[in-house]
Amino acid sequence: MTRPDQDAHVETERMLAQAGIAVTDEGKARARAKLRAAERRMTPEAWARLAERFGRAA
Repeated sequence: MTRPDQDAHVETERMLAQAGIAVTDEGKARARAKLRAAERRMTPEAWARLAERFGRAA
């Protein structure tokens, strides 16, 4: 049995394939690296700046 997050990944890959977009292991690794870099940039101060910019509570 697969986990729900695995099901979502499989479904996303299927939808991309139907649109003619190839999903490669290299591309997935690049995407994961970009997500990790973005997570590192999102400090509490960065979240507070975003909240202030968009008028939402931090």
